[in-house]
Amino acid sequence: MTKEINEIIDAYKQAKQKGIKTALATVVYVEGSSYRRPGARMLVEEDGRLTGAISGGCLEGDALRKALLAIHQNQNKLVTYNTLDEDDVAFGVQLGCNGIVHILFEPIDTEDENNPIALLEQSQLYRRETVLATLFSLHYFHGHQPGTCFFLDKESSYNKIENAGLLTSVQTDAASVLETGSSFIKEYKEFELTAFVELLQPPVSLIIVGAGNDAFPLVEMTKVLGWQITVADGRATHANAQRFPNVHQLIAGKPAEVIQQLAIDEWTVFLLMSHNYKYDLAMLKLLLPINCR
Repeated sequence: MTKEINEIIDAYKQAKQKGIKTALATVVYVEGSSYRRPGARMLVEEDGRLTGAISGGCLEGDALRKALLAIHQNQNKLVTYNTLDEDDVAFGVQLGCNGIVHILFEPIDTEDENNPIALLEQSQLYRRETVLATLFSLHYFHGHQPGTCFFLDKESSYNKIENAGLLTSVQTDAASVLETGSSFIKEYKEFELTAFVELLQPPVSLIIVGAGNDAFPLVEMTKVLGWQITVADGRATHANAQRFPNVHQLIAGKPAEVIQQLAIDEWTVFLLMSHNYKYDLAMLKLLLPINCR
């Protein structure tokens, strides 16, 4: 998910530079089966370019039309795809899942410093857990859809929720998400709104200790997952940018020197594969007191 979010942020920045209008499509609620779960996102540009995905490919065509309508009308829109309907040609596509998918389309205002993309970018700036709350109405599809309007991490918060009672409820639920480490859907009946209260976690930071040739495919696989990759080795001839041009960090040095250059947190994972027994053993002795994964 982090990889998709970062790709959406990059695509949005490029579109903004070119003056291209965009909308963010987010799966906010699913009943039954669906290819993507709540939190799946797709950036739609007015020229038709798509970044990310909200389904296995069956909804993207119609979603493009809905997103362009949201951009044209400059209004958030909630769209429901009922894939339980046997006559799924009504959507102009063949739907392969067996459920109901609710997707929120939010046109992005580039002048708003706290638009949905900006809040997503804020969630990626620091290696700490973040909660985003997206509000929508399942009762009044053509009415007001508040959208992504609340941000919380352990250091800061932001909201554009005008109702004090609703804000209190969202704040309480967001704090609960941070405490439990799990996203959830919450219905606020008194306000006739539903919230997708979403936990966003930093990507895994994988420290590959060993820059041999067998690290090449590992780096490629973990790049697909969107992990942050550090390659460390005692040999500068192996841990260098020519061999590993696209990793987050390269460190050549003794185990103690490597540890000193790392920011280790609860999402950091070490893999010892230098094929040098003494080097791996020295590194292991340093890691055991840290209690890292």
